[in-house]
Amino acid sequence: METTTRTAFIGTYTRKEGHVDGKGAGIYVFNQDRTSGNLKQVLVQEGIENPSFLITSQDEKYLYAVAEVGPEEEKNSAGYVVAYAWDGRQLQKINQQLSHAFSPCHLTTDSLGRYVFVTNYVGGTIAMLPIDANGGLKPASEVIRFEGKSVHPRQDASHPHSVNRSPDERFLYVPDLGLDKIHIFQIDYHNGRLIPANPAFAAMQPGAGPRHFTFHPTEPLAYVINELNGTITAMRWDKATGRLDTLQTVPTLPADFKGENTTSDIHITPDGQFLYGANRGHDSVVGYKIDKSSGQLTLIGHTSTRGEVPRNFAISPDGQFLYAANQNTDNILIFNIQNNGTLQYRDEVKTPTPVCVQFLK
Repeated sequence: METTTRTAFIGTYTRKEGHVDGKGAGIYVFNQDRTSGNLKQVLVQEGIENPSFLITSQDEKYLYAVAEVGPEEEKNSAGYVVAYAWDGRQLQKINQQLSHAFSPCHLTTDSLGRYVFVTNYVGGTIAMLPIDANGGLKPASEVIRFEGKSVHPRQDASHPHSVNRSPDERFLYVPDLGLDKIHIFQIDYHNGRLIPANPAFAAMQPGAGPRHFTFHPTEPLAYVINELNGTITAMRWDKATGRLDTLQTVPTLPADFKGENTTSDIHITPDGQFLYGANRGHDSVVGYKIDKSSGQLTLIGHTSTRGEVPRNFAISPDGQFLYAANQNTDNILIFNIQNNGTLQYRDEVKTPTPVCVQFLK
């Protein structure tokens, strides 16, 4: 029998940084009412610095979090990835491992629970960490550092911003905000290595700043949101080689918006009908309808997040609700996803400096 609630984990910033005044106490655990979509806080896991991104294992027994610490911390030689066991009631820390550079900002894990993959924004590296039988992390089996720069002042070096498995889990995709590339690797699970694919990357427009990335749930399509030029790029995905070919690039902002803006997150509804992206500055979620045959996007509209700097958002696993985490106004907005893809305000919940929302199924 299906329960009436599902668990949501909220990552936060716990201290003041150059780009954020962190007020969180750690990882917050909420129960979501499956019918209403409303959230109720049930737990706070303290003892971790800046858990700004989280991911759960496929079997939902483990939670992995980045500890996003920077090079200004003399006591740290790098950021960390922290492993927790989840028994349905509480989180228990298992261990942590170095992320192998500073400011780890995104991670993922494979469906069989063999590895955690993590990106480090400062230092331009990604790391592949084996998972132990108890869900804990072993030292990295692979660390790759990227070199180069691009045309924007923030593109003085490599800044990998997310790490994403292909639906068949053969390939790993790493949007690099600093290099205007999406790096592509074949995953060697047996040896714990990442092998550059052929081609080894997809090039984005100069100054685009690719950030977060998502695959369509049923079609060979992928989409990346570009932080610096406020666009979303639709691509055809070649399952055999891992290659990405650009189909279309669309704006995330209304044509008449003149202010400063950077984009953040991107997600597709489970039925593959609608794509959403978040704007920080305009402080909105843009919605697009997806043509499944062509991959092309048609604008639905923009919805205010009723707060400042939506760093991350999530779509509930049933596709009914969208949750936008406003980093600078300490609130998470809850929207109904309508049949036509428009977003209807439903409720909000107060949470200090929320920057990541992850649901269990």
